[in-house]
Amino acid sequence: SEPRHHHFAMASAPLVLPSNPADAIAALQSTPPVAKGLAGLTMGLYLLGLLVPSAESVLAIKATNTYGAHSYIWNVFTAGFFNTSIIMALLVSLAFLVMGRFLVPEWGGGELLRFLSFSNLGTGIMVFICQIFYYMTSFNYKYLEQPISGGVGLIAAFAVTVKQRLPEEPISIFGQNFLGLTAKDIPCILVLICAVISLLDLTAVFMQCASGAYFGWLYLRFIQRSPGGLRGDMNDTMAFIMFFPPPLRPAMQVVSSATYKLVCVKSVRSMLDELPAPRQMGSALPTGVFRGVGGDDGDSTVIEVAPPPLPGSDPADKERRRARAMKALQERMAAIVQDTPAAQDALRESWREKEGGGGGDAGNSAALKRGASKEREDEMAGNTTPGAGIGE
Repeated sequence: SEPRHHHFAMASAPLVLPSNPADAIAALQSTPPVAKGLAGLTMGLYLLGLLVPSAESVLAIKATNTYGAHSYIWNVFTAGFFNTSIIMALLVSLAFLVMGRFLVPEWGGGELLRFLSFSNLGTGIMVFICQIFYYMTSFNYKYLEQPISGGVGLIAAFAVTVKQRLPEEPISIFGQNFLGLTAKDIPCILVLICAVISLLDLTAVFMQCASGAYFGWLYLRFIQRSPGGLRGDMNDTMAFIMFFPPPLRPAMQVVSSATYKLVCVKSVRSMLDELPAPRQMGSALPTGVFRGVGGDDGDSTVIEVAPPPLPGSDPADKERRRARAMKALQERMAAIVQDTPAAQDALRESWREKEGGGGGDAGNSAALKRGASKEREDEMAGNTTPGAGIGE
């Protein structure tokens, strides 16, 4: 049977670093053009910052420039590609080349650009919001004037893709597994390292790293479309709480649930997950729902239920509406008939017959008829009012 969760297959290119110059040249030649372009853009912006120092105020995030006197709103996006450190510029460029060879064969260049654009833009917006928040809580103007840039957020987003595609791959150093860690631990390790660097006041990279990892996960978890046409990756290894050590997972479950509701609202998946056990599925499954149900032996069957009736199509409702309509129609027709002269004459005759004992006396009946005829003649001539002939 088909598994419930879905994910991309492993990329055709292995995630390895070249060990000698010849392998490096061969790897560079086989790197997709989109990855080379991103690496070239990163190095180009670094050189631009060296040649034109004022470019930092335009390309890096500075709250007073992003939204203020200059409104350089584009820097929430360009800051991720602009690096003032040669080490960071080289690391980001290397990440583009290596991860491009790893992801593009399966994703395609367009999907890689969408993933990086979403992660980078989300990171930039979060950094800008944090600058405003730090200033409002401390009233320290330096938070508004401090330029922040660098590709740490992009590297963190790439780390999430490694967690997604190679979750159980061991982290080896010199051929030995390092502390039993695997690829699924890389994002958490990277965020912790950046937190220590920020606490030591070496450089402010924690918010960039945490935001990059978060928005990278958000895209892969809920937005990215798989080859089968489905959106997101619902594998257990991609659950938000799996990014944290086991002792912290219960607390992070609250954040995870809030994120899921924010993104998916009341999705079909959440409604299906609330259904009872498979044994009760026959009576409890809502109408119009088709779902594969796993049996005790692991097989999957499909329960098909008739679609829900349209509003008001219930037979009892139909009968009640029909009866009300017939009653209203009869009352309306009776009112119309009663307005005619013949109907009025028939009513008078019936009344006279009751007054005279049921119509047994032929003379009284004839008199009543003559009186009714006289009344009609008088009404037509306009000489008497209705009811005058009764007294004659």
